[in-house]
Order: sequence, then C-alpha cells, then structure tokens
Amino acid sequence: MAKYYFAFQKKTGLIAEDEEGEDLPSLEEARAAAITSAREVVSLDVKFAHKDTLIAVIIKDETGQELGRIRAKDILPEPLR
Repeated sequence: MAKYYFAFQKKTGLIAEDEEGEDLPSLEEARAAAITSAREVVSLDVKFAHKDTLIAVIIKDETGQELGRIRAKDILPEPLR
C-alpha cells in the first residue's frame, strides 16, 4: 500500500494540507477518496454560503509530488457546472 496525501485548494490558495496521509492500495482508490472529500467540502461550502469555496482536491505522494487533481466543478451534477 502507498501513502497518499490530500490538499484542499480554495479560492485564496491551498489550505488543510494533509500531514498524516492515508494508506490506500492504488491511485484509483486515492482518487475515489478525493472525490468523496470534495463532495463533502462543496456541500459545506453551499450549506454555509462560504465565499472562499473549494477549487480542487490535490492528491500527492510521500515526496509531495502532485499525482492528480479533482476539480470541484467536475464533481457537480451537469446542470450546475
């Protein structure tokens, strides 16, 4: 298993850099976890009318290299994009 780290990019920049990481069997599993996290953050942004909304969840490896990016608009239903 590899360790993956997630960073949440908001309009004002990166926030909530993951320092613990998550052991997952593959990058595909990490992408699924990132999508779930993005949906949770977007729902809170909407619920509480946050002005600094989520732009993306960034997946990184143990060295900090970016492996993938889940854009918030890509997890929304088509009519809301």
